[in-house]
Amino acid sequence: MAAADLIFGEMKKYSTVVIVGIRLLQIRTENAYQLEISDNAGISWQQKFSGSGVVGRFYGLAVKGKVVFAETSEGKFRSHDEGLSWIRISA
Repeated sequence: MAAADLIFGEMKKYSTVVIVGIRLLQIRTENAYQLEISDNAGISWQQKFSGSGVVGRFYGLAVKGKVVFAETSEGKFRSHDEGLSWIRISA
């Protein structure tokens, strides 16, 4: 079993919105290739990740500690900077 499977197995449920520290991170409803972040409880949103063919379409997000995990059309990824950049951990 790959390390990515262990991490994602522990997270049983993905969400389209997650809490990262004091901020909210969400998959953009109009374009699931992009992510938005809010630092005012969701009153307003700013683009955080503009999308990438390498990362693909976001299906779900999860958080463990300060690391954000994503399941996408191109595999499983992790981010250490609130979703600004992504590292593939599984195809």
